[in-house]
Amino acid sequence: MLFEKNEVRCLNCNEHFSKSDVGVMEEGDLPICDECIYSMYKINVKYDGSMDLLEFLKKETRKCRCMHCYEGRLKLIRIEYGNPVDAYVICRNCGIDEEVEIHIEFI
Repeated sequence: MLFEKNEVRCLNCNEHFSKSDVGVMEEGDLPICDECIYSMYKINVKYDGSMDLLEFLKKETRKCRCMHCYEGRLKLIRIEYGNPVDAYVICRNCGIDEEVEIHIEFI
C-alpha cells in the first residue's frame, strides 16, 4: 500500500481520509478530497477593470495549482465568454489540460 492507512490527509485542507477512502486509492492518485478537487475546478475572482480582462485572468489562473499533479501552476490557453467564463488551462508541470469555470465579480 502506498500510504499508511491512519496518516493520509488531504494535501489541500489537511482533512483525514477514512480507511475505506485510502483502500480504494490507486498508486499515482493524489490524496486530495472531493470537496477540494471540486473547488480547484472553480476559480472566483474580483475584477475592477483596471487592466485588460484576458491579461487579468491569465494572472489569476497562474495562482492556481494543477488538479492532477498539485505541483504545477496553470497557464490559461483560451476562454469562452459566458456566465461563468469557461477557461481552458494547461499545467506548466505535467502538461495536462483541463477546463475550469471562472466566476467574475465586478467591483
